[in-house]
Parts: sequence; structure tokens; C-alpha cells
Amino acid sequence: MKFIVLVCLALIVTANDYELLSELSQYEFGKTIIATMQISLSSEDSNIDGIVHQLRSMQTNAQSDLEENTQNLRHQQELCNLRFDEIQEVIDSASAKKATDEQSFPLRQEELIAKNSQLKDKVGQDQRIQDRLSALDKARDEARKAFEAKQTESVEFIQGLKKAKSIVSQLNSSFIQVSDVKAKLHKHLESLHNKQTPYNGLVKMLVAASGDENVSKVVQIIDELIESLEHLSKVGHQGEKAKQELYLLQKARYELESKTLETSLADLAADAEKLRQNLLELKNDIESKAQLLDVKNQEMSDWQKTCADELKAHQNVRQQKNTELGIINECIEIFTSRFNDGIKSYIQKLEI
Repeated sequence: MKFIVLVCLALIVTANDYELLSELSQYEFGKTIIATMQISLSSEDSNIDGIVHQLRSMQTNAQSDLEENTQNLRHQQELCNLRFDEIQEVIDSASAKKATDEQSFPLRQEELIAKNSQLKDKVGQDQRIQDRLSALDKARDEARKAFEAKQTESVEFIQGLKKAKSIVSQLNSSFIQVSDVKAKLHKHLESLHNKQTPYNGLVKMLVAASGDENVSKVVQIIDELIESLEHLSKVGHQGEKAKQELYLLQKARYELESKTLETSLADLAADAEKLRQNLLELKNDIESKAQLLDVKNQEMSDWQKTCADELKAHQNVRQQKNTELGIINECIEIFTSRFNDGIKSYIQKLEI
């Protein structure tokens, strides 16, 4: 019974050997092995040891290829990991900087809005000072013109009074008719009265006094009027001087406020411009970091695909070499333990 089992096992193993040899002729590596076997078996000095030696040599080469594949795969994985780390470092740095810039951007915007608001307030304040300066200049100019006009009227009236005094003095002359002098004086005073001046009341008083026969009384009145008007003119000049000094003080105060505001405006404008530049830099940096992240993420994706393809290629090579090594080992097993004339004849008849 044991003998029958052993025979059956032997037949199964032999059938498997034929199947293996048949399959070898179906692809290139197998054809190379079959060709090597056929050449060795057809030579006059053919021997099994030579074929086994060639198979062991192929075995050694296949194992060497596997070791080289392992080293190349390890080197490739190290290169990929190094490149992954380099790209990821750039991505992490760019992401962190972009996040910081995006967080800072609205804060800088708020600062710029506040700074522009301060700037607007200061500009408005300066405009109000300029308006007050303009109003002050205008009021002073109008007051000066009014004063000068009043002074001109006063001077002209004083001159008129002096002329009236000169006419009255002619009454003391024996060569001139009194009636003519009085007529001339009355006409002169009427001409003064007809002018629209604040001295019309005084003129009426003189017109009334001109009918008096007492010349010295009229002259006295005129002299007193001239003296009073000249005193008023002097007081007016003093008042005008005081107004001018007050005007200059107010103007100097406004100009000092304006000058101080100019410095403040310049500082605020410089700060606002600095913030605008900072916002522009932040905006450009955010955009550049976003572009860099797009590039680096794509680069990472490309490298991941490349490394995955390389890994797959190495695995395919390794699988192929393992398959070839398995075939070589089977062939060595056949030639070292199960080789017979039937296998030899079968190998020689295989077509490749």
C-alpha cells in the first residue's frame, strides 16, 4: 500500500515538473532557461552539473538583483521622505505666515479706519481755525476801513470848521460887508450840513449860532468843536491801535494752533500712509503665500504620485525577481533530485 502511495506521489511530482517546464516556454525568462537547458543537453559533453551550475549562477544573479532592488527601494523611500519633509516644512511655514497675516489684516484695517477718522477730525479742526482766521481778518479789515472812513470824515469836518472859523474872522475886517460874510458863512455851514455825516447835529448848532452878532462866541464854539473832534480822533487812534494789537494777538494764537495742528496732521498722515503700506504688504504676502501653497501642495501631490509609482515599480520588479528565483529554485530541484531521460527528452522537444 505504501508503495502505491509513493508511486502516485512520484507521478504527481513528475507531472508537475512537466507542467512547470511547459509554462517556462510561455514567457521570455522561461524561454532563456529552456534555451540554456536545450543547448547544454544537446552538446556532446553535456552534463547535469553544468546545467545546475548555470542555474545556480542565475540564482545568485537573481538574489543580487533582489538585494539591489531592496537598496534602491530604501534609497528611493529616503529620498521621497526627505523631499516630503522639505515640502511640508515650506507648507507649514507658509500656512502659519498666511494665517498670521490674515489675523493681522482686519486689525490693521481697524487701525487705519481709526487713524483716518483722527485725521479727518484734525483736518476739520484746522479748517475751523482757518475759518476763524479768515473771519478775523475780514472783521479786522472791515473795522479798519470803517475807522479810516470815520477818520476821513472827522478830518474833513475839522477842515470845514477851520474854514468856517476863517470866514467868521473876516467879520473883524472893516473892508468886508458883514452881510456878505454872514451869507458866505451860512452857505458854508449849509454845505457841511448837507453831507451825510455824524456831525450834522453840530452843524445845526453852528447854523443857529451864525446868526449871532457875537463873533467871538462863534469862534469859541468852533474852537471847542475842533478841540473836541481832535481829541476824539486821538482817542479813536488809540482805540484802533488797541484793536490792532488784540487782532494780532488773536491771529498769532490761531496761527500757533494751526501750526501745532500741521505737525499733528503730518504725523497722522505719515502713520496712515505707513498703515496703508503695511496693509498692502499684508495683502500681497497673503496672496503670495496662497500661490506658494498651491504650488507646494501640487508639488507634494506630484511627488507622492511619483514615489507611489516608484514604489509600485520596485514592488513589481521584486515580485518578478522572486518569481524568477522561485522558478530557478524549482529547476535546480528538478536537475538535482528528479532529472531523468523523460524530462530530458521533454526539454529537448519544447518549442520556444
